[in-house]
Amino acid sequence: MQSNQQRNIRLYQDCELRQYSIIRITNDDHHYLRNVMRVILNDELFIFNGLDGEWNSRVLNTTRNYTELEVMECVRPQAEYTKMDCYFSPLNGNRHTYIIEKLTELGISSFTPVITEFSNIRKVNNEKLLTRAKEAAEQCGLMRVPKINREISLSELLNNWNSESMMIFCDEKSNPINPMDELSRIKGLNMCFLIGPEGGFSDKERYNILKLPNIIRLSLGARVLRADTAAIVIASFLQVTNGQLFCEV
Repeated sequence: MQSNQQRNIRLYQDCELRQYSIIRITNDDHHYLRNVMRVILNDELFIFNGLDGEWNSRVLNTTRNYTELEVMECVRPQAEYTKMDCYFSPLNGNRHTYIIEKLTELGISSFTPVITEFSNIRKVNNEKLLTRAKEAAEQCGLMRVPKINREISLSELLNNWNSESMMIFCDEKSNPINPMDELSRIKGLNMCFLIGPEGGFSDKERYNILKLPNIIRLSLGARVLRADTAAIVIASFLQVTNGQLFCEV
């Protein structure tokens, strides 16, 4: 059976993309194409690698163990994104996977788990988090997959802090101010933000964080937000103030 159907499928592959090259898809991505989306010969789908733009491709062959694609033409040039990094404490019930998914959709560049004094979870499955980020990027039209870094301690983060970056410290104990006013002042700078665990930061941790250069201590309102909610709120604020929420380039 043959088809020329244009499928609404986007797939990230960590390989060079150029016209007429052949890509062999294996493992989970092959399972997704063959058993979930049930692609067949000559079906067309989109493929991207975070460097070479987005390309239309055509199914050349599908077997039990692999799917072969022919790269046909570039349909979107590579987009450039404002660099924004998220430092978060792993959460109970793997709720941090929700942070990865939703903040990938909001264009965050990288994620680093940070182990604090009150962190209940001290080890994360980076492979699982990367899979969640990859799936979110594929589904939302993003043209790159964010980096998932190894977990580090809060002291390691503070001791190795790059003073040229701007840290947004989401602190429920700070005085309420208009976050949009504060964030508009740092538009265009290298930005990151720090989200704490369910129990918040200890007084000693808060003191050490506030000693960093280039830090903005930010309240997200009168309510105490769950960590995963706070992450989405601050990422949305950053996207709006940097003009990235409604455009890619």
